[in-house]
Amino acid sequence: MKRDVWATYYHKISTNKNPQHMNCSLGSFSWCKWQKAVADGTIDEFDHENSPLNDDVLKVIKPIYESLSTDTLLERCLGSETQNNNESLNLLIWTFTPKYIHAGTQTIQISTFLAVCIFNEGFIPILKILSVMGITIGPEAHAFAVRRDEVRIEHSELRASEASKEARTARLHERTSENKHFEIEKGFLYGAGIADI
Repeated sequence: MKRDVWATYYHKISTNKNPQHMNCSLGSFSWCKWQKAVADGTIDEFDHENSPLNDDVLKVIKPIYESLSTDTLLERCLGSETQNNNESLNLLIWTFTPKYIHAGTQTIQISTFLAVCIFNEGFIPILKILSVMGITIGPEAHAFAVRRDEVRIEHSELRASEASKEARTARLHERTSENKHFEIEKGFLYGAGIADI
């Protein structure tokens, strides 16, 4: 999994003189055009069309990749268990690139990079990226980013609080017992073969 996390980082710094595709998936069906060219035997004709990411941008995003590839984080992903955090990250990606609007690969990649930055570090890294791009960041933008991060932390702490967890668990048990009672009283309203009666 670590290799897969780092694949996009090294993929985006690759050049014709210094290809960095050792972590990309292999074969003709790879998402990596370079690896596809290797598998198809056309590597001599391959050209890295896009320029690599700027060194300043790499300095900003490298710590994010390092935190995404820690053993403790990756161990939580073993066993293909659903992670609510993953669902939250997907929701954040979809705010930049809604699922119902067609977007190209580059747009989705940019949306994903921005969402990962916000999800892991908050809005301040976005300001750093904008600054590296030459965009002047005013005090209002900085204050907005700080406040948004504070609100995110407050919401996260509230959801993680023991009282909040207990209330959610109690509501879940109440709904489950209501559903069981209703099924006993009224019978199943849907299910396999129910229309065959």
